[in-house]
Amino acid sequence: MQTSRRTKNSLGWYPGPFLIGLIDIAAEAGCDVDWFERIMSERPSGDREERVMSMAVVESLCGRIAQLNPEIRLSDVMRRQTGPQATSLVALSLGEPTLKDILTRAAGTSLLNSNLFTYRFESLPARKAYAISFLPIAPVPRWLHMCFAYQFAEGLSRTTGIKDLEVEEVVVCGAGVAQRTDLDDLTDAGAAAALFTDSAPSRVVYKAKALDAVNRFANKSWRNVTNSMVNPLLSSRLKTAPWTYRSYMMILRHFDAGLSLSMEAVSNSLGADVSTLRRYLQAESTGFKQVVTLFRNQQAELMMIDGVSFDQMAQRLDFKNSLSVKRMIRIRLSCDKNVTAVN
Repeated sequence: MQTSRRTKNSLGWYPGPFLIGLIDIAAEAGCDVDWFERIMSERPSGDREERVMSMAVVESLCGRIAQLNPEIRLSDVMRRQTGPQATSLVALSLGEPTLKDILTRAAGTSLLNSNLFTYRFESLPARKAYAISFLPIAPVPRWLHMCFAYQFAEGLSRTTGIKDLEVEEVVVCGAGVAQRTDLDDLTDAGAAAALFTDSAPSRVVYKAKALDAVNRFANKSWRNVTNSMVNPLLSSRLKTAPWTYRSYMMILRHFDAGLSLSMEAVSNSLGADVSTLRRYLQAESTGFKQVVTLFRNQQAELMMIDGVSFDQMAQRLDFKNSLSVKRMIRIRLSCDKNVTAVN
């Protein structure tokens, strides 16, 4: 494998449930995965450093699996990955009082896998629904969007026996999936397209009545035990994460709280001055404008699906007026056309 397996303080994959599951599938297909065992047996080189593997490693591993065993389809990998993951995520979250809390907790715990993306749980009062959004912090392969959609639209209910998760809508890479049961067919029919990267949002929408139901397995003691294990790890990783990731997460927090999305406001919340944050982001080959524009584009796409007016979008996204929103959307659409033409 020619790609760099580990990168220091960068966006990538932690050796969590997703990567471990993928390694198991690769080993069964005949891949050499001794390197992973060696990495897992080593201690991190510094007190504040995490083992992080690049997206290129994961993509290379998936390509090697397909090369050695062409009979393994993307949907097969997704099913084998999301089944055990869904079971373990719900098991860790099963002490929560409602199905909504279980789902929110399961999404948060999934962040132990990677810092390439995040999740946002939101209420959609006008639709009497709740939604979990998958938000890439860097362009990721479309098969990751499909894994997210499969896990939260199908995997949780199929593998855990929780049948009350009524799914109203599935959005993959900014586009709705006509039939939720067609996720397998969509994945395999579009296997080539699934390799393209995409930073658009994906989302699963649930009927609120279902998620507001009381969890009959709720257990405060179990909830406290799992939170005491997961919360410190998530907090530690946030402190050592790349500044691109930290900036995006703070922009998301400001958005949810209705605060300014300006660089001054976000850098202040991060405990850094503007020039320091600019220097850190430049060292990661990006800038604050790119990060906040990515976030705004993602939220604008979801708002358009929900029928939000341009004036409301401008207010929520901290723009001066609706013309700025329309300009941003035009630029995004023109970039998408160029990418499609190249692909």
